Amino acid sequence: MQRFSRRLSLCTIGAAVVWQLAACGGGGDGGIQTVATADTLNLAPGQTGQLLANDTAAGAPAQAGAAGNVTFALVPNTTLPQGVHVDDGEVSVDASATPGSYTFSYQICDPSYPFHCNTAPVTLTITGSAIVATADSFNLAIGSTGDVLANDTLGGAPASAATVTSSATSSLPAGISLAADGTLAVSAGAVSGTYTVDYKICQVGATGNCATAAATVTVPSPGMVAGRAIDAATGLGIASVSVRLGTLSTTTDSDGAFSLSGVPASNRVAITFESPQYAQSTAIVSTSGGGTTDVQARLVPVAASVAIDIAAGGTATVTGSPAQVVIPPNAVQLANGSTPTGQMTVRLTPLSPATDSATMPGDYTTLVSGAATPIESFGALDVQLADSSGAALELRSGQSATIRIAVSSRNGVVPASVPLYYFDTASGRWVDQGTAALSTDRSYFEGTVSHFTTWNADQVYNTVRVSGCVADASGSRIAGAYVQSDGVDYSGLTSVLTDAGGNFSLPMRLGSQATIAGLSAGRLTNTLRAGPYSVDTALTDCLALGQTGAGITMKLTWGAAPSDLDSHLWTPSGSEIFYGSRGNLLSEPFANLDVDDTSSYGPEVVTITKLMVGTYRYSVYNFSGYGAGSISASGARVELNIPGRAAELLTPPTGETSSIRWWNLFELDVDATCHVTVRRVSTFTTTVPTPATATPVYCTP
Repeated sequence: MQRFSRRLSLCTIGAAVVWQLAACGGGGDGGIQTVATADTLNLAPGQTGQLLANDTAAGAPAQAGAAGNVTFALVPNTTLPQGVHVDDGEVSVDASATPGSYTFSYQICDPSYPFHCNTAPVTLTITGSAIVATADSFNLAIGSTGDVLANDTLGGAPASAATVTSSATSSLPAGISLAADGTLAVSAGAVSGTYTVDYKICQVGATGNCATAAATVTVPSPGMVAGRAIDAATGLGIASVSVRLGTLSTTTDSDGAFSLSGVPASNRVAITFESPQYAQSTAIVSTSGGGTTDVQARLVPVAASVAIDIAAGGTATVTGSPAQVVIPPNAVQLANGSTPTGQMTVRLTPLSPATDSATMPGDYTTLVSGAATPIESFGALDVQLADSSGAALELRSGQSATIRIAVSSRNGVVPASVPLYYFDTASGRWVDQGTAALSTDRSYFEGTVSHFTTWNADQVYNTVRVSGCVADASGSRIAGAYVQSDGVDYSGLTSVLTDAGGNFSLPMRLGSQATIAGLSAGRLTNTLRAGPYSVDTALTDCLALGQTGAGITMKLTWGAAPSDLDSHLWTPSGSEIFYGSRGNLLSEPFANLDVDDTSSYGPEVVTITKLMVGTYRYSVYNFSGYGAGSISASGARVELNIPGRAAELLTPPTGETSSIRWWNLFELDVDATCHVTVRRVSTFTTTVPTPATATPVYCTP
């Protein structure tokens, strides 16, 4: 018995330290003979191998598991490589495994006599997954990016920054960079032309498993930006406005017109407009290589200029508005950090996105985790400070001021508090910085700020995506068309460009309504009223551009009261386009009331896709009546867009009385070659205008 105990102890120790004794595999004590044979496996991620395939128990093939004839275990203290798993003798390698050669050992034992074991070593070679890099072709404007990994694979699956790293294998052109995550970026230093970027991708953790390819990058040539700066209240051009785009700058002429040449092609550029008499504004546009981009900036006149003693501080207010700013004593400084003395001028301008969404600077986006995210506005306030010489002032570090922003929103539900955002002119984005609380009378938001700019009471909203297409009058798809949504029951804009197939997908607020329209080469499409949607939705029909020379639109917007203003268009044949007879874009009279609104703000949009020879007449009717609010006091305005021309903004004249219901705006004279002459009427009348009637004859451009 003593000899048996010594042999048992010796066998057990041998199993623990991978030490084989001839006596420990069977024999006169009744156990079976187990034989484990060394294994050499070559496996790629996703593959498996068997360790027991060449092992035996009592001369029979070894099998582990519930019905097996052996037990299986790794020898004690074995650590497997990451991504390698062993279960009852089966080795599996998953995608996280790092290629290389590894060794470990295992043992198989007699289930009835667990001290009867046999061990064997394993050599496992993990091979790299098949890696494929495919050539790319990009057309990237300055500020744009492409993904070289988009068509590359690893192990048959799409390559990603988590599985491969990217790097250039040759010198890169100026202004073009390639990041490790595969992002190919074109910055402001790039020169127009076509370039080849050689690159390689390598498996993460297996730097020897690589593939190479080349990306062709075309940077479009510079173009031009041209347009007008107009007064948002009167629609008239504004002279001497400073216009800046990066290092380029100019000044508007006597009619508010300007042009900037040498503008690099880019999917997103910010153009800043400044004038002492107006709130600063910034337009966000997409510029094309070698082409001209039209920009119409609506500037809001400064509402109040208030003198405040710098040492004493004080409050600046706007007559007829809750908007105000409270500045503490000795709280400001000049740009060089010095302390000014005497009085300062505080210029305040409330912005009303509910009345005119186009007067807000930027494109209603902020960055969330680096991604452009749409926001809706509940009102904004532009604040500018200057000393007695006109030099700009700013709050000192550590100082703060209290501002009140008048509520202005198409949203019927105004939250009790919202984030405060300031506009960053460099990026053209709104930046979250602070919180504002709604007043008890719900007329303004109040919060504190540490610097002065345009401040916005905003919030990020949940979105759905609306997809569709843009086509011309013949049905051909239009690439590169600008498509914009404008909230109907919220104050916010979103925009995208159509792809090579004329398709677009843009966000709008979840469960809400918005108008959607497209613009291409100076021509507008019809306007759709979309939503409310709870899921991503595809539009049934393409947005359609009118025939050459047509595609004329009239867009009416107004304020909260009256609730219902109506657009009326009379064609040369005498047809009336209004809510009771909305018309048709595809047949006689080739004019249509695209969007009707009866609950304040608008918009109401009328589109003409094919022009008749003769005179069109356009008027606005106060359906709610003067008692519900006058046309003039409502902030009503009509934007007239004629292809190839700058947009015209028309506002009401003076002289409105309680008996007046009609505002007659303009007449369009069309000749046989589709040339359009605009004759402004700009009168109020008590009776419906009398249209002319004639046999419809369509012009030929």
